[in-house]
Amino acid sequence: MSRDVLVDRLKGYACFLVVIGHVIMGIRLAGIDVPSIFPAAETFIWSFHVSLFLFLSGQVYTLTGGWKGKQTRFNFIKHKAITLGVPYIIFSVVYILINSFAGGANNQSSYADILLIWKTPIAQYWFLYALFFLFVTWALLGKFKNWQITIFVVGIAYLVPLLGGTFGPLEVVMYSALPFGVGTCFKIATVDKGHPIAKIAVILLHIAVCAVLIKLGVMGMFGVKELIMFFGIYASILFISMLSKFGIVSRFLDFFNKYSFQTYLLHTIFTAGIRMVFIKMNVTHWGIHLVGGLLVGILCPVIVAKIAERIPVLNRCFFPLKPRKVDKND
Repeated sequence: MSRDVLVDRLKGYACFLVVIGHVIMGIRLAGIDVPSIFPAAETFIWSFHVSLFLFLSGQVYTLTGGWKGKQTRFNFIKHKAITLGVPYIIFSVVYILINSFAGGANNQSSYADILLIWKTPIAQYWFLYALFFLFVTWALLGKFKNWQITIFVVGIAYLVPLLGGTFGPLEVVMYSALPFGVGTCFKIATVDKGHPIAKIAVILLHIAVCAVLIKLGVMGMFGVKELIMFFGIYASILFISMLSKFGIVSRFLDFFNKYSFQTYLLHTIFTAGIRMVFIKMNVTHWGIHLVGGLLVGILCPVIVAKIAERIPVLNRCFFPLKPRKVDKND
């Protein structure tokens, strides 16, 4: 399997984890009785799934040639400002409007929050915000090697809080620098090695270690959090590389990756909607909420994506710089 294919399938897997995590969190925050394993499962997913996304973004940055892929730093930054900025603004505004109109859909919002999205990212859209500034940072420091940039930026990210300082609106950026930076330095192909039995052992060890740490309540401790984050990324690479040997799994991951960006942008809107419908109908069984949330959170964004693909002006909301298909009769 080529590195590019594995990266893509890992993106699909990471997005799938995002949907599961938000569905579980939404059910719990709605006050619905859930099995005792739910909070632990949520903590387990949160411990590495966003970091996996950031790591993969760093991988893609390197695989595509970094800022040099757009010839100049200015072109690269302009390209990212449009491809990340347009979806960030559009869907942040949509999210705020829905939450303001239908109170309780997700986190409470007010219309005034629209004026603050330049410095206060909301919901999952903080990822686009952080990713843009990470790309800008790596591009501006591009005369240095990626590992040097990583050490420099991560060093600042950890040192400033120790000295009592803060990063203000850029806090989410600095928080994200470590997995992104490591992603720019290490090639997945060099990590995905070993006998299948050894890979299975690593995956099971990751689950076991997390279970113990969650039980002890130390998952968020300094040092532990970082180790578990990278353990989760490593185990995910091994897990997906093994599952991809099965055709049905690889096809699902390929399909899910194809619509992963739309799913990432829209899933919370649909999962919150179906949760509110269930609650209005007095349906409070966690199993129904879980299955319904997963189905809606996956299928509805795909349906929207397929509709948007046929309407260029809508598809621009997701991919503002996507080339227009040339009609054979043009």
